[in-house]
Amino acid sequence: MTRQTKKYTIVLLMMMLLLSACGSKSDSGGGKTDEAQNNGSASKERVVTVYEDAKRAESEEMKKKIADFTKETGIKVELNIVPGDGLEIYKKIDVDMISGEKTDVIRLTNPILTDKYGSNGWLYPLDELMAKENYDANKIYGKYLPKFQDGKTYVLPDQAGKWAVYYNKKIFDDAGVPYPTGEWTWDDYIETAKKLTNPAKGIYGSYMLDYDNYMYMLARQYDVSGYKEDGTSNYDDPAFKKALQFFGDLGNVQKIQPSWLEFKSKKLSWDGFMSGDYGMHFIGTWYTNQFKDKTTYPRDWKVGITQIPVPADGKGNNNFGIVAGYGINKNAAHLDDAYTYVKWMAENSYKYNGNLPARVDLSDEDIKALFQKTSDDLNGEITVDEMDKALISNNLGFVDEKIIGPGSTEYSNIILQEAELYLVGQKSLDDTIKSIKERADRAIKDAAQ
Repeated sequence: MTRQTKKYTIVLLMMMLLLSACGSKSDSGGGKTDEAQNNGSASKERVVTVYEDAKRAESEEMKKKIADFTKETGIKVELNIVPGDGLEIYKKIDVDMISGEKTDVIRLTNPILTDKYGSNGWLYPLDELMAKENYDANKIYGKYLPKFQDGKTYVLPDQAGKWAVYYNKKIFDDAGVPYPTGEWTWDDYIETAKKLTNPAKGIYGSYMLDYDNYMYMLARQYDVSGYKEDGTSNYDDPAFKKALQFFGDLGNVQKIQPSWLEFKSKKLSWDGFMSGDYGMHFIGTWYTNQFKDKTTYPRDWKVGITQIPVPADGKGNNNFGIVAGYGINKNAAHLDDAYTYVKWMAENSYKYNGNLPARVDLSDEDIKALFQKTSDDLNGEITVDEMDKALISNNLGFVDEKIIGPGSTEYSNIILQEAELYLVGQKSLDDTIKSIKERADRAIKDAAQ
């Protein structure tokens, strides 16, 4: 083959490839650009991709929400399912954000994650999308709308949960212990849990998880800040030392719940209370949906709810909670449909999960209707009045459950890492508090640079 023949052959092949590509693009999108298709404006099937952990993906709540969303909007939802629970998923998403993964929507379950993803530049700003349709997020979500230093909106909140004590009525009945109601202290909680605990039957009176805020929940009830006025860590405040010792003693000394070592070695789960082996569970109201889901969690016992205990001195009388919500990956492949999904979930999620909504535009009647629906879904196991007393009509204040501020993600990790050494007996309480303070100060300083 001559050089000129080779030249013509190459040109011919390039023309054939070009024609093939044009034909392919025409077949799939009528000659529209890939970007237009990705945004759902020209594709035959509108779609949004969403990160979800394996357990939530299989829940009846999630299935129902997705079905209703698709029915209402015509947008198909494809889940990017990450094995494990609600903590493991963010290890995967963190890597994906750095590598440019295009999964559209990220659910952010607490303020630390919201601040991290927004501040890292991993989320798409929603302001222009909202402006196009005059969507007034401040009017709808008010104080619950997450704020960022650059003044932009990256997340729409779907819940503003509070904490409560859920209890297994069967375990109370079997032990002959009256159900807890109304105001009570942590001393009352411990004494109640002792009466319920039955090692011979494998029953603990209490169940708590391995979240960082359990380590300092008493400090939050006193509304002690995680930061001093000069911006450094405030973890050397005596309230944090007292709080960590209190939590550790529940398992190691009082023995009313699994110790940290038992929790970790047995790989106990965030939904472990649903096993029926625990009398009481201190957790956020997002947990309500587990009781509705009889498919995933079949049970032969009924659940009750009451308000959180407070310190015996009566001064730390705050409840606490979190604002969770949805954001859009800055590299989202289906931007417009992702925005529709985020907005819909923010406005409607509370109707499905029994949690308290992050909407300030709802009336008292709307909240009572929500409680009534939850009661109906639970066949009256929990009444409207019980939910109202536990969560709304009490004398409790409200503070953030997490330590939020500069370097808060690393701050949280440091607390978990150092506290674990104390909880398993490898480090003294004083040394633990000192290490948290010193490491947190460095993390705060690094975050400011």
